[in-house]
Amino acid sequence: MRAMQVERTPHGTSEVDLCDACHALWFDAYESVRLTPAATIALFREVHGAAAPARRALPEHMPCPRCRATLVATQDLQRTTRFSYWRCPRSHGRFTPFVQFLREKSFVRALSAAEIERLKAHVRTVRCSGCGAPVELGRDMACRYCRAPIEALDPDAVAETLKRLDAAERRRTTIDVDQLADALLGQVPRPAWQARAADVSTGFDIDLVGNGIAFVVSALSGD
Repeated sequence: MRAMQVERTPHGTSEVDLCDACHALWFDAYESVRLTPAATIALFREVHGAAAPARRALPEHMPCPRCRATLVATQDLQRTTRFSYWRCPRSHGRFTPFVQFLREKSFVRALSAAEIERLKAHVRTVRCSGCGAPVELGRDMACRYCRAPIEALDPDAVAETLKRLDAAERRRTTIDVDQLADALLGQVPRPAWQARAADVSTGFDIDLVGNGIAFVVSALSGD
């Protein structure tokens, strides 16, 4: 794993470990919920940079890198989105696959049956966002190997999430003089934020999540 320094709330930095081969992150205890909005966007970029087709299969039993105890598979809920990870039973941290991190942060959602039917008109095969295996749309509604649903970056969800993160980061790092004056005068501030919506690319044997990430990172970079 390689270490990455990211900002955390209320102040300071945390060290997040990334495994490019496994397409996963290691968060020490409570690090994931303490990420600043800017840190979440920075990790989004890192996920894009490591989004290669080949990835190492996760072993059946994984040890905690801090105490070597066997990690426990865990299901969690963020708003209305379910995601999973492997946590240390002694609360040292958790091992989170990239796609589960994107679910947790509201970037990814499963496609509906109707959306999959529309996708079949243009695409024969997609890559599983969970394990990277090919999924034949004409035959399968989920990955045959890891049973993960067919997923994609949701353009509306990405736009909304980036808008929310950008607004939160601006509030965290700047003082809006007009809003401060309004607050002192007892008025209700009315901030307005804009974000660009992302499109999901289509083609033959595509990675719906990976292509979506690439589009958003390009938009964030102004390319």
